[in-house]
Amino acid sequence: MNNVVYEAEYTPQVIEDYRDNPFIEALPPIVSSATEAVKMLSVKPPYDESERELDTYYRLHCTMRLSRYFQPLYTHLDIEQRISRSIRQGYVNRNPMSPAYIERIRKCNEAAKNKTFDKTDFRSVRSTAMGFTMIGMSGVGKTTAVERVLSHYPQCITHTNYKDNPFYIKQVVWMKLDCPYDGSIKGLCLSFFNELDRILDTNYSDIFIASRYTVDTMLIKMSHLASTHGLGLLVIDEIQHLSQAKSGGSEKMLNFFVTLVNTIGVPVVLIGTSKALPILQSEFRQARRGSGQGDLIWEHLKNDESWEIMLSTMWKYQWTKEKSPLTDEIKNVLYEETQGIIDLAVKLYAISQLKAICDGTEKITADIIKESAAESLRLVKPMIAALRSGNPKEIIKYEDIRPINIEEHMSKYIGKISMPQVSVNQNTLEEQAILKLVDLGINAKEAQVYIKRVIQSKKEGSDVNTIVQRALKMLYGAETVETDSIPNYADNDLRKAAENDSYEFLKSTGAIVGDKDEW
Repeated sequence: MNNVVYEAEYTPQVIEDYRDNPFIEALPPIVSSATEAVKMLSVKPPYDESERELDTYYRLHCTMRLSRYFQPLYTHLDIEQRISRSIRQGYVNRNPMSPAYIERIRKCNEAAKNKTFDKTDFRSVRSTAMGFTMIGMSGVGKTTAVERVLSHYPQCITHTNYKDNPFYIKQVVWMKLDCPYDGSIKGLCLSFFNELDRILDTNYSDIFIASRYTVDTMLIKMSHLASTHGLGLLVIDEIQHLSQAKSGGSEKMLNFFVTLVNTIGVPVVLIGTSKALPILQSEFRQARRGSGQGDLIWEHLKNDESWEIMLSTMWKYQWTKEKSPLTDEIKNVLYEETQGIIDLAVKLYAISQLKAICDGTEKITADIIKESAAESLRLVKPMIAALRSGNPKEIIKYEDIRPINIEEHMSKYIGKISMPQVSVNQNTLEEQAILKLVDLGINAKEAQVYIKRVIQSKKEGSDVNTIVQRALKMLYGAETVETDSIPNYADNDLRKAAENDSYEFLKSTGAIVGDKDEW
């Protein structure tokens, strides 16, 4: 079974308008308090203080948890309530148990069959749908907030029996689509059918693509399916793309949304940047005649209580060796560099930790944040500057922010991880010293044995010449190493030379040929 499909479980309703309506009774209970809403919407990834003691590469993995972090603020609670009201109010006059609903389905079926749609057929039914429009710059959290709220509603509910009466229907509670980049109505229609197929495991998209229906016919079919499956809410994201629609395309699409709201009774939520305002104000708002819950203009956070809440709850997620307190200076620097855009603030915090971990600073400071912003937020600096200026004419030039990819910056910082230099230097000294002994006519293997013994003795004087001189002294028995540092070697092991008379031992093993006087 599709994981978005749930079996209906009916809950008695407190509000009289919502009683005896299976579409509403099958929904999750209404969130009745701000505390409950915050708990429901929050995403707090796991965190353990001991993780700050892990090796560097483990901690780099841990910082990726910040991408899942979500702290609800006042605006998020407003959106939760708006969506809750939209879905339920949209079902009030679409009770599948009422004769009016059955008549509406019949008319929709006829319209789909005849490929015509007459709004006058639905005038006797008053729509209770309450949609709204959400406008704000990229990165403030519009899409994330809506998706967090919608995730607590089943996308599809299967009904089979209601109050001991057969009742078979797959109710689609919500559907979220992205407006095509070119504002194409056909593209939106195909997205609708594809998404419906994903939810219901049907093949509507194959049917409509193969039959080469016109756009007008597709819109009629969408209205029919929305009514048949009891669509509770249609969310259209990236609505600013309508500005790219050709020759009246934006007007036709917005009129279709109006038809869904005012005729079929499906609430529509439109999400977009300020670039969509001219179209919505000139065409959509008047068409709705002030219906719905009004528009929500979502601006970037101010440096106030909401900013404080967001940073305070996020700040515990630290994986640097040294834990840094959230000072007023850091709060202000983070705000100055991101201008209250939540997405940028979270990512800048994560990138600052990556930088501090990889360069060995191991502490989050105002300077680290500034340096990270200078390196990682270059592409959005013009927009940040516009927001800082407060000039609306400048701000509207940059309503879209390029997403910041933390992985890109992780790769850059990993290349700067401070690596221990001791072993590299020792290996270099060892190789140089061995070569000098070889130049003096000492067997390479023998030279390696004594050079290693000198280096391992860890006495003062680590330059190449000193090491070579001490190795020669050991070789000729003029100097030995402390016995407690000498391991047990096999009898014929050349390293045992330092425990015996070096000359006699090496001669016995065949490492030296001839007498000392002959050298």
